[in-house]
Amino acid sequence: MRSLPVHLMNSESMTASSVTSAGSFIVGPYDLLVDLSACALDQAGLDQHVAKLLKYCGFGDVVDRLSVVVPPRLELQPRPDWSGALQANADGAVLFDLAVEEAAMRRRALLVVIGPLLPSNEVLLHLWRAIHSDPLLGVAQPRFADARTDGIFPFPYSAEVPSHGLTSKRALAELPEIAITAELLASCLLLRREVVAALGPSGPFRSLTGALALGLCRARRKGYRNAVSNRAVVTLPVDSSEDAHRLAYPQLESADMATLLDRYPDHIRAGAEIERRAHRRLEQLLAAAHPPVRQPKRLLLDFRGMSAIHNGTSQVMLGLLDGLSSVEHPSWEVVVQSQSEAARFHGLAERYPSLVHAHGDIAGAYAAALMPNQPWALETVAQLHRHALVNIFNILDTIAWDVLYAVDLRVEETWRFIAAHADGLAYISSFSRQRFQPRFPVKPCVQERVIHLSLDGNDHSDPAVGAHAPLDHVLLFGNDYDHKDLVPTLQILSDAFPLQKFMVLGAASCALPRVEYVPSGQVSGDEVHRLIATAQAVVFPSHYEGFGLPVVESLAYGRSVLVRKSALWDEIAAHSCLPGRMIEFDDKVSLVEGLGRVLAGLPVNELSCATALTNGVRPPNWHSYALDLLDFVEECLHRTDIVRWTEREHTLTWMKL
Repeated sequence: MRSLPVHLMNSESMTASSVTSAGSFIVGPYDLLVDLSACALDQAGLDQHVAKLLKYCGFGDVVDRLSVVVPPRLELQPRPDWSGALQANADGAVLFDLAVEEAAMRRRALLVVIGPLLPSNEVLLHLWRAIHSDPLLGVAQPRFADARTDGIFPFPYSAEVPSHGLTSKRALAELPEIAITAELLASCLLLRREVVAALGPSGPFRSLTGALALGLCRARRKGYRNAVSNRAVVTLPVDSSEDAHRLAYPQLESADMATLLDRYPDHIRAGAEIERRAHRRLEQLLAAAHPPVRQPKRLLLDFRGMSAIHNGTSQVMLGLLDGLSSVEHPSWEVVVQSQSEAARFHGLAERYPSLVHAHGDIAGAYAAALMPNQPWALETVAQLHRHALVNIFNILDTIAWDVLYAVDLRVEETWRFIAAHADGLAYISSFSRQRFQPRFPVKPCVQERVIHLSLDGNDHSDPAVGAHAPLDHVLLFGNDYDHKDLVPTLQILSDAFPLQKFMVLGAASCALPRVEYVPSGQVSGDEVHRLIATAQAVVFPSHYEGFGLPVVESLAYGRSVLVRKSALWDEIAAHSCLPGRMIEFDDKVSLVEGLGRVLAGLPVNELSCATALTNGVRPPNWHSYALDLLDFVEECLHRTDIVRWTEREHTLTWMKL
């Protein structure tokens, strides 16, 4: 079907930026130059292609001068059905100079098409709008689509075809309408009248591409930038498959490139600028967020913070993977990025075969990245930003910043940065959220959600372990950090109950009678569960926690757990209905009294449970935890703000990250 002209004028008196009375944009006069010298055409093929340009593409209605660089030994036949001027030459540089000279003399823009492209003249409307949106945008070019997939070719990476694949049109629609770049040789270019008039002769170049590259460089040196219209798309011919990217973005012969750089060495800076431009990376990430139909989006789980030990962080991560393995997520391909040593220690590949496992440096582009533990350095945040459109961080607690001595000073700037620039912050408890927000004020544009870890007893207990008969020990949990208060608490209880046996998980050995120490980190989960299930009581003396999984596990086994008074334990009790009891203490007296009453089988004041579980709502489990996190990722992706992404990019670049 023939293409219809869109508000095109050949009147010499019509200015480039004219509008109709209705306000619609009018494209000014231009000439057309087509280079078919490298096409494998015979005479009939040449005649047919020119006919398509004039009739099918609609240029016969809007241009009155067509110049064609013909393949060797072919001639351009007169067009009886077209009254415009026609000129041909096998010397591309000569014809380029002639076309430029004539367009300049007649005060016209020049559309240059290289190769067997058949751009519709509607593309010209977008290109014309682009160059006339700014008086110093001198050249405009469209994007190029693959005829088989309809995917958009990315900008060239040096001399290599990019490895990240094509961009979907849906992703292209998210980009700014116009991208301003340095000179970029492409197979379809519109040169505004002022640029045409300033080009000058092509000198030693014998090919049209060489002459055009020289002209583009001269235009940029005069102050005219290149405008890429992300709304104008030219589909490349189907038979161009393997060389399609080079058809879209022609490359100069090495001799022509050497000549150009000899004259204008700064041309190499143009390529470097295009290499590092921010929207180039953004395009890759948008393509990951909007993959082709029936292809899943990619979600990166950053498990690089997992160590080859058993601790609270690894428990959270393994719980998340347990949940994901039980969830149908056809719209996502989940990639777990971990350290090789930790992956082997926890058996990740064997335990979760349905997920993709990766080690070493992060590679590729992702729709979203989720870090199950908060980051400790801005370098980590920058890496995730470079590889994922949406960045979400799971906030466990703010203990490290509050105690000060446990981490270096980088943590403060890192958490302040994500509070301002992350796409989403998930918190494992409202208690953690209430600690984080006043310390690191969160901008309103950052999505936030409290997503509790599992509080389901089935996730935290093993019936076989629970069948063991209780033994005679009291179990204390903690480590050597001061806020855990493990050794002082042990000293108090050892003095108060000199005949009682204590098992201590996580503290270095000290000379106290009837106390057995169990080193943390290397003890298997099964062994920890055995210690809990057979304990007479469990004491968790920490001053400060974000969730307290050992407490939840102890409650799941029906143990009586003494915890230091905190709003966190009220929250945990309210959202759970576990068989154990939580008993609070707030000083030495209440600690000793509480444990004494438990050991003696006397009544105790325990925290009320399930008060937040109304209307038959079940406590969260690892399955619901994974579902809620995936839902949060989807929400953050839906609310993607390109302006905010660009701000984050510029901030990290300014920080040299």
